[in-house]
Amino acid sequence: MFARKVLDFSKYAMLPILMIAFGIMTLMLRGTAFARAFPYYHSFVLIFALITIERVYSYSRAVSQKHMIWRDLMSTSVQAFIAAAVMGAVVLPILHFLPNTFLGRRFLFGLSDQLGPLWVQVLAVYLLSGFWQYWIHRLEHYNEFLWKLHGYHHSVTHIQITNVLVSNPLDWALRNVLGGLVLGIVGFNPIAIVIAGAFNPYGDFSHCGGDMKGGWLNYIFNTPEVHRWHHSAEFPDDPMFRYGCNFGVGVTFWDVLFGTFYLPKDEKGEVMAPPRLGHPSGYPDEPNYLKILFAARAFPAVARFFDRKEESLPSSVPAE
Repeated sequence: MFARKVLDFSKYAMLPILMIAFGIMTLMLRGTAFARAFPYYHSFVLIFALITIERVYSYSRAVSQKHMIWRDLMSTSVQAFIAAAVMGAVVLPILHFLPNTFLGRRFLFGLSDQLGPLWVQVLAVYLLSGFWQYWIHRLEHYNEFLWKLHGYHHSVTHIQITNVLVSNPLDWALRNVLGGLVLGIVGFNPIAIVIAGAFNPYGDFSHCGGDMKGGWLNYIFNTPEVHRWHHSAEFPDDPMFRYGCNFGVGVTFWDVLFGTFYLPKDEKGEVMAPPRLGHPSGYPDEPNYLKILFAARAFPAVARFFDRKEESLPSSVPAE
């Protein structure tokens, strides 16, 4: 009985503890020789930790994703090593051009000490980054073209940490990179940006495939329980949720504020899980990463190119 209670409690406590530990680790290693030598160490640590949790706290409704592992690895590599760098190289010169040209300085509001004490800046960055991600993510569901890009991410049939970065690079960068670049030219203290980012890992935690519970944190952070409903194959039967629900990436309080939060419970007060995850229009999970990369669903010419390539491949069915 005691062991059972400890196990149940750990399902609620594991991700918050990991968030605190991950934030402290990021701040302690910031600027060290180790961080300079291995700049992506935090991503590897986070993925390893969540894969371990997924194995220990197995989810009863899990759908195997083993056949998608190469697609997941390719998408993760592109997002982590290429997409953010390309977005920065393209957008930063434009963003810096505006204050340089019209204000005669690099930042919109001058030096960081003009924006208040550090803790105020941390809070402002935390709220503004979540606000940006919420509205961009919501736009990606409302806009037809952006939805064709973002829909690849919604075709996955089970959320787990290995497919958190399965997206078209432009779709992913608009939601997760562009807002940070904009905040960077406002003039916030870089330390404030680091601290806010260090304690905002729920964008990744939301794809933890383990049987994690959120409790009251569901109304603050984008927990796996909340995010599964965002990935439901059927949106809630309510006009407010016509294009989806739970658009927050790391936090959910913007959903609560703007009326797009959805988390049904049964008569016992337990969070209910969606019957099935997948694309609302029935698109199958796409195993070919090149189709995701070049957005075949958004560009008919690209789709036709891949169709011709597939038709030219020899059939695997033996001739009679």
